[in-house]
Amino acid sequence: MKLEPRWIRGWGLAPTDMKEWVWLIWFCGVLGGCASIEIPDSVEQQGSEINCAVGDVTPHKAIVWVQTTGAQTLKIQYSTDPQWSTFQETTMVSTSPETDFTTHIPLTTLTPKTRYWYRSLVPGKDPGRSCQFITAPLEDEATTVTFVIGGDTRHGFQPFSIMETMRKVSPDFFVFLGDTIYADKDTPARELSDYWHKYRDNRDEFAQRLFAETSVYAMWDDHEVDGDFTSTNPLMPIGRQAFFTYWPIRQHATDSTRLFRAFRWGKAVELFLLDTRQYRNPGSNTMLGTVQKQWLLEQLAASSATFKFIISSVPFSDPRVDKWGEYPDERDEILGYLNKMGITGVLFLAGDLHIGAVSRMPGMTDHKEYIFGPLASSMNNYISPGERRFEYFYNVSPNFGKITVHPDGLKTSVRIEWFDANQTLLHQVILEENQTGIMPSQ
Repeated sequence: MKLEPRWIRGWGLAPTDMKEWVWLIWFCGVLGGCASIEIPDSVEQQGSEINCAVGDVTPHKAIVWVQTTGAQTLKIQYSTDPQWSTFQETTMVSTSPETDFTTHIPLTTLTPKTRYWYRSLVPGKDPGRSCQFITAPLEDEATTVTFVIGGDTRHGFQPFSIMETMRKVSPDFFVFLGDTIYADKDTPARELSDYWHKYRDNRDEFAQRLFAETSVYAMWDDHEVDGDFTSTNPLMPIGRQAFFTYWPIRQHATDSTRLFRAFRWGKAVELFLLDTRQYRNPGSNTMLGTVQKQWLLEQLAASSATFKFIISSVPFSDPRVDKWGEYPDERDEILGYLNKMGITGVLFLAGDLHIGAVSRMPGMTDHKEYIFGPLASSMNNYISPGERRFEYFYNVSPNFGKITVHPDGLKTSVRIEWFDANQTLLHQVILEENQTGIMPSQ
């Protein structure tokens, strides 16, 4: 039996005659990113990954994720030169069925604000295809930062062509807002292998291309485990294990289950990714839990970033059950703390509602929430655009956010844009930071 090249099999394409190869060459030309891929003569000649991603990037560190087609021993080569004239290598690692043939490999001592290429290497075989990412700038560096953001990718809405649009805007990184799979839909997942299968099915060719060209900060919401799940759901440990298996996340030194974390990108940007699921307990009226809430408040007070992005999978401004409206005391405590401490430059980013929107915070005139998505799922026809909290409302088609932070002389500005899959600009908001806080640009 003739074996097709692994990069073809990884995309689910298997040309068998000249017409199909001609079609494939045309397809690559349309997507505009295949020209540099070399096709090996057989699968035995190439490295082993069918998937790659890198995440939790800092100025000096990153986590590489790869998946192999079977048990394999490999290492990662990485370089600042796309021609690979010089490169560094990690130690050897192995994949096994215990982690669905995935592995996480840390890269360290990286150079800040630098583009890196990385690839896998199995001894005795040719290197795998190159993937790439950019390291974060140091926190005292005034530099432009651009990222894309969105959530909600349901398998039945493939192909995820909107991810190709996101790739084409060349972001520094991607914030995945949650519902990265829909484990509880169609045939609901119950065993670890079921969850793994859901993740494998959701890495279509467009997702793979995006993850191969930029880094990702991934957070979960409910559908990675079960609809509207809380801390007492018996499936949570299984879904959590699968989430860690399939995303490039750096595990906390003393708490291997911790998902909330913060990342600094230069002088102007700090991200605070909230875990709104595994600690939420309606009985004790908390969404974040004591430790995470205290971490958030302390980190916000200590941050010197011009713009502090609080990233929540569910909106602060939504009054409904399963959103922050179900936990008003904790929500109001956080919002009140910002006022009490005089913390400026705070922007709230959220998903989950399957709409694009700008929403006022309850009881606050100077804080807004910016809501994005879905990337690939049904639109929300139940929320009324006439609700008074909305300054902008869109529920016509899937969408994503593009956020660009510009340090510009004495003022730093942030541009928040909503795009559809055709890269049509749906809406934009431009804000500037000054001595009194965040103000719309004139």
